[in-house]
Amino acid sequence: MDVASALADDLHAVSHVTGGGLASNLARVLPQGLVATVDRGSWTPQPIFDLIGDLGAVPQADREATFNLGVGMVLVVDAAAADQAIDRLAARGTKAWVLGSVAAAADGSAVAQGAVQGTKGVDGGAVRLVGTHPR
Repeated sequence: MDVASALADDLHAVSHVTGGGLASNLARVLPQGLVATVDRGSWTPQPIFDLIGDLGAVPQADREATFNLGVGMVLVVDAAAADQAIDRLAARGTKAWVLGSVAAAADGSAVAQGAVQGTKGVDGGAVRLVGTHPR
């Protein structure tokens, strides 16, 4: 049984985070009217991303808009099923954690609060990055 089959009842969306950054890739799999809030404090990016920033004078905002910062895949599941999904993934050798939350956006609030929206040709949901990465 593959991971998607194991989570099928609770799985709403899957975002493969490639070029374009975490927020852009996640925003395009969310329906309009939803906003994901991603907590930077939920994971520590690999040191290579700091090295890129330091040696290339690349600001954090640019690194976030370009790289995945160590998050290769995002599964959007029911909040009530998150712990079970994490356990199922761990049983298959895949590290997983709660990255943030998804909620309905108030009219226009997603863009007003600095969210990424309407990316890669898809007029979908929105994503806000909040907090800071642990060091």
